Amino acid sequence: MIGLGSRRWRPQTLAGHKREQGVRAEALVTEVEHRSALAGLRGLGRAGIPVLAVGSHPLAGGLWSRFASAHAVGPPPSADGFLARLGELAGRYGPLVVYPGTEQSLTAILQDGVAFGPDTELPFPTGAPATRLRDKRCTPDLAQEAGLQSPAILAQGTAAELRRSTFPLPCVLKSAESKGALDPARRVTDLDQLAETLAIVPDDAPLLVQEAAPGPLTAIAVVVSRDGHLVARHQQTAELLWPPTAGGSSVAVSVAPDEELARRCGRLLAAAGYWGLAHVQFMCSPRGPLLIDINLRFYGTMPLALACGVNLPAIWHAVATGGSLPSPGPYAVGVRYRRLEADLSAASHGAPQRLLSRTPGPKTGASWAPDDPISGVVVGVDSFARSALNRARKAVAR
Repeated sequence: MIGLGSRRWRPQTLAGHKREQGVRAEALVTEVEHRSALAGLRGLGRAGIPVLAVGSHPLAGGLWSRFASAHAVGPPPSADGFLARLGELAGRYGPLVVYPGTEQSLTAILQDGVAFGPDTELPFPTGAPATRLRDKRCTPDLAQEAGLQSPAILAQGTAAELRRSTFPLPCVLKSAESKGALDPARRVTDLDQLAETLAIVPDDAPLLVQEAAPGPLTAIAVVVSRDGHLVARHQQTAELLWPPTAGGSSVAVSVAPDEELARRCGRLLAAAGYWGLAHVQFMCSPRGPLLIDINLRFYGTMPLALACGVNLPAIWHAVATGGSLPSPGPYAVGVRYRRLEADLSAASHGAPQRLLSRTPGPKTGASWAPDDPISGVVVGVDSFARSALNRARKAVAR
């Protein structure tokens, strides 16, 4: 075991609860209708960790997962009763480590600022460490402190202020805060596109304007122990993005980790006072990788790490609970991740060739898993339906 400290947390088996008597859980994963949450649930379950899956509706895909030891439905993170429901479930099934399945639930948990009570444990430090890491205005200073680089900030301010400003093009326009008003980021190449992008953002939304790095997008997922040691890492490079200029990975491949880059990521997180899982994204440039984003939750392409033998959720859980780290398995390179939903969206936007292309193996999907087929199908259908509904709403609004 590497530097986890002396703190230990132990789950208990339920007793005395009429409906849940005999049910055991150690972890709670929120919003299991999303692929990121489903990947986290599967990673925990495959390691033998009993998981309580919580969905925002009865057909949430993770509720159908064979790796969920118990199931519950609760309000979405935007609803007032979200945190109260998690606290209720922890009191019924706990003690539990609560893992946010998406950025929205992470935001809700961090805004509350406190744990839900003696039956809950959060798998990261709250307060200043998480707040600073999620604020993109802090990224340049964080990068510099760890010996990393970040894109140059060309301008920053509210959307109303940026409409009156001038800065060089092309550039990348993004929200200054995680999951802000402009998500995903947009690559802007001319003044008409800039005006069109700023027009859809509320006047008071804080934004950043960054230099546009040529790419490709690469990411390192790391787990840092409570005393600042790097205990796990997995690296990937995007081969296709959707949206194509500033979106997420629709096809990505696992690569051998750049150990120095991984160490610097661990140093950045530890210096900020953070421990736990982080998904650190870079855009490559002629002067080296440029840090663009830090995610403190289960992330969309996590199935790739799992397929490569790096069970990040289980390692994160060991750090959170003070348990023994799982034995490291083989680290497979050349495994590819493909998100079919992104290809369907691309086809609907005039790129049908994306659907016809074949992904060489070995490979994994965003939702599908041979050892958990039903949940994968449900999450995939639900995700596609939500995307189609959003596109229809945008079309009507135009």
